[in-house]
Amino acid sequence: MRLSALCFSWLALCGSLVLAAEPSGPTDKVSYHQQIRPIFQTHCQGCHQPAKAGGLYIMTSFSQLLKGGETEDMAAVVPGKPDQSYLLEMITPVKGEAAMPKGKPPLVEAELELIEKWISQGAVDDTPEAAKQRFDMQHPPLYSRPPVITSLDFSPDGNLLAVAGFHEVLLMSGDGSSRVARLVGLAQRIESVKFSPDGKFLAVTGGVPSRMGEVQVWDVEKKELILSVPMTFDTLYGGSWSPDGQLIAFGCADNSVRAIDAKTGKQVLFQGAHSDWVRDTVFSADGTHLVSVARDMTTKLTEVATQRFVDNVTSITPGALKGGILSVTRHPQRDEIIVGGSDGAAKVYRIHRLTKRVIGDDANLIRIMPALPGRIFSVAVSRDGKFIAAGSSLDGAGEVQVFNYDFDTSLPNDIKAINEKVVTQRSPEQNKQLAAYHTEGVKQISRTALPQTAVYAVCFHPNGQQLAVAGADGQVRLINAADGQIVKEFAPAPLSDPAAMAARENGPGNLGPALATANREPTPKQMQVKSLSIEPGEVQINARYSYCQLVVTAQLASGETLDVTRLVKTQFSQPVASVSALGLVRPLADGDATLKVSFGGQSATVPVKVSGWQTPFQADYIRD
Repeated sequence: MRLSALCFSWLALCGSLVLAAEPSGPTDKVSYHQQIRPIFQTHCQGCHQPAKAGGLYIMTSFSQLLKGGETEDMAAVVPGKPDQSYLLEMITPVKGEAAMPKGKPPLVEAELELIEKWISQGAVDDTPEAAKQRFDMQHPPLYSRPPVITSLDFSPDGNLLAVAGFHEVLLMSGDGSSRVARLVGLAQRIESVKFSPDGKFLAVTGGVPSRMGEVQVWDVEKKELILSVPMTFDTLYGGSWSPDGQLIAFGCADNSVRAIDAKTGKQVLFQGAHSDWVRDTVFSADGTHLVSVARDMTTKLTEVATQRFVDNVTSITPGALKGGILSVTRHPQRDEIIVGGSDGAAKVYRIHRLTKRVIGDDANLIRIMPALPGRIFSVAVSRDGKFIAAGSSLDGAGEVQVFNYDFDTSLPNDIKAINEKVVTQRSPEQNKQLAAYHTEGVKQISRTALPQTAVYAVCFHPNGQQLAVAGADGQVRLINAADGQIVKEFAPAPLSDPAAMAARENGPGNLGPALATANREPTPKQMQVKSLSIEPGEVQINARYSYCQLVVTAQLASGETLDVTRLVKTQFSQPVASVSALGLVRPLADGDATLKVSFGGQSATVPVKVSGWQTPFQADYIRD
């Protein structure tokens, strides 16, 4: 009883402390960037942006947000006067219904009160310059160097190739000879591009890291955005169409798998069985099930109609899978999938189980391809179902391999019997027999090494004879599937001359793609660096195998900041340590020194102190 009384008193005290800590009163300043913008981003900006300005009203530009749309005689937001702000009238529900958001539930009372309070306080825009929306269809990105390409897809007829860019999708002719369109939306990072089964629409997933995710649907013929659905507060991955073109599925960084109606944007599926980021999705051949892969090392099967998690397609036994799974695709006709990930080996699985589950099994596994170096970021299947392709990366170098897919994928009775045994009860002969089955008939058709770039995206041309391959260097390469020869290479993103970049230095710029480089490079002339800063402000290393990560930030004349850690030149006053291209400081000898970093005509220094270099190292089980 005494303990209960103490707990009750403690809870009461905590409650009073929490209440006292909560902001209250009319003087609390409401932040547009941190409090109001996320509300508009979630509920409004999908229909009110440059690429899709419903009612001629754009809410991604602050000046246009205040001005309003087609109702010219009524300002949307009048600073200091909420009663004269038409926006507030449109979003305030009457008898439970509000004019906006159109066709959706009205904003909750707390959100309405926050918006009204922000307007009353003067409707101030406190958005940092670097976080403002800078690009639209009339002001596409300017590239000082090619952007990283994370996704590719050919249209069903092969006439078009969609390429993920920075803030946009670059729509190219199928042979790469011309640029057809630049589709600029809200998402800064484009993580997947996928044509609909009939080729009339293009689904795009991406977002702004740590701020918003977005699904875009574009009308390919009209080059118009017809749907923009903000979702979650982080980037979206691995978009896929249902076979009938009615649904679009995707993975999320909140560990969920979701699907929306491709026409209305309404969420129709939510599955939360994963325990890490979901990186890719694909529907079953009849569209009744959805397969998702994630960094949690699992491939999961979900029933679409009920949103019910059904099964783990891959094994969940520790050690059976090594590392996260990053990509999945399906055979054009059969319910068989190919997955690729951190272990570098593409694997073929059947979606639906043919054996009873036993401890430690990986019974859906059909074949294992020879391993590629590093991690597989993308897998693809030719549309005739004859070939499998995989692209990987290791230490900045890439590789593409093509394998046959004409082996027999049926499950022999003797292999089925082995799969139905607990792993520990299988004999050495049975394990050998199972291993032989997993590689039977697998042949490498071609191999293409790309030492100059990591490979993040591969896709087959509909004719099955060529592959499009792309990655870190921003180049698309067309490769013959049969012999691995590169037949064409091109850069989809248009590179701007310094004069054009300088002309827009104080307007919508293009500094994001500069982060694509993984090597130290000369400073583009159009970047005017004002100063450099280094974090941490002091480096102290006290053991032989310790290290310190540096982050170098450039303050530009335009007011923006840029992470230039990988671009700076470094120099020590004394050789007590070294710095890698990624900014890792490692000790070489005891002593004190000054590290100088230089970039864009500016420099900064940081003191470095190394000790314990000569002390014999004692390995600790827990620490090391």
